[in-house]
Amino acid sequence: MIRKQPLLAITFLLAACAGAGPWHAPDLPLAPAWSAANSAPRAQNTAWWHDFADPVLDRLIAAGLADNPDIAGALARLDQARAAAGGARAARLPAGETQDTIARQRQSIDSGLGRLVPYVPGISRVQNEGDLGVSASWDIDFAGGLAGRQHAAQFDAQAARAGLDASRLAIAAAIADAYVAWRSARADHALLRDQRKLIGQQLSLVSARVGRGDAAQRDGDEATAALAAIDAALPNAQGAVETARNRLAILIGRPAGTDLPELEGIAEAAPLPVAREPAAGSPADVLRYRPDLVLAEARLRASHARIGAALAEYWPKFSLSALFGFSSNNLALLGGNSANVITGAAGLRWRLFDFGRINSEVAGARGAEREALAAYRANVLAAGGDVENGFIALAAARRTLAARELADTTADHLLAKARARERAGDSSRIALVAAEAQRIDAARALLAAQTRLTSALIACHRALGS
Repeated sequence: MIRKQPLLAITFLLAACAGAGPWHAPDLPLAPAWSAANSAPRAQNTAWWHDFADPVLDRLIAAGLADNPDIAGALARLDQARAAAGGARAARLPAGETQDTIARQRQSIDSGLGRLVPYVPGISRVQNEGDLGVSASWDIDFAGGLAGRQHAAQFDAQAARAGLDASRLAIAAAIADAYVAWRSARADHALLRDQRKLIGQQLSLVSARVGRGDAAQRDGDEATAALAAIDAALPNAQGAVETARNRLAILIGRPAGTDLPELEGIAEAAPLPVAREPAAGSPADVLRYRPDLVLAEARLRASHARIGAALAEYWPKFSLSALFGFSSNNLALLGGNSANVITGAAGLRWRLFDFGRINSEVAGARGAEREALAAYRANVLAAGGDVENGFIALAAARRTLAARELADTTADHLLAKARARERAGDSSRIALVAAEAQRIDAARALLAAQTRLTSALIACHRALGS
């Protein structure tokens, strides 16, 4: 066993020489081209919401980016990561400090050496002590362990920066979604109120006809049921408006239920904001533009750097230190040649009999790298799915909107004909009111389709990371 120990040590040293190896970008599960998304070249646009040309949305997102607590937390994490990177960088540089003390002490003659004062001539109860000096030390990064820790800390800071970008993207998209939901719910609530008035008129007309015997009781029951259905839907519609408003308030850092001056003056019937289809670029572009993928890569590179730091523990560590100063019990002589102190030292520390623990540390670092790689690959797969599914949903929303626009136009024509027949006396007022109620049904369906389209555009921007 004694003969095997030098060979074992050499083996570990050779393993340390190999290091973690240079960084190579991993093979990632990226498709060569998009299937559903377009391939228009991308231009980085972090303020993608400006494409909707809605000043209210711009102000809401600006408020959210300034005051949202999640973003404040991400900023704090970035500050911590940058501080850690600065500390790791400073650890590779020489360190120096000064330790200066000037003291005067009156010794008790009832304890310690002070009890000799009455018996030994020349010993004073009062003692002076002065120490002035500057010391310096330097841990020589012989095996690259400190450099590995510095690189890992730098990549941690990059990950924290990407985390901040991810928070900003998520908050901006959430605010846009909540704003569109509030606009849509408010418009739908207004349409429901109009529809209730019409159905109320229809019920009054039908009830009068039933009373005269010109209509069956079933017609009155159907109108009553239709009115009850509207009355049941109105509270939910009002709740959707208030819920979306509260969500907006929370996202921009304000308590739920507070006033949002940014929303004042928006007409209930105002059209929803819409934007052009975003450019998707190539699948490889998401690696640069999606902050969650930038974060995942930075974490992978940090874990790779920590392998090198762990392998460096196989090697001995060297340090240099020096001290220059003065020390004297006579303050008058402090600073003179007789009181100077000069010290120089070289240190060696080697975990020579701790290779088993080092092996575990290296294995743990390699395991962390494999975990980070698996997470990176999973994020890439999810990102590709987000983009493809987002554009699939966008295309479906466009087709649905086109069909709803056609149905809305048809409902307009039918209502115009019903009005013409009513003026000519060829149709009853009840038929006209029914046509007006159907026209509102078409308008509500069109509003829902417009909402889905705008939400799909927001989802595409979020999926692309733009």
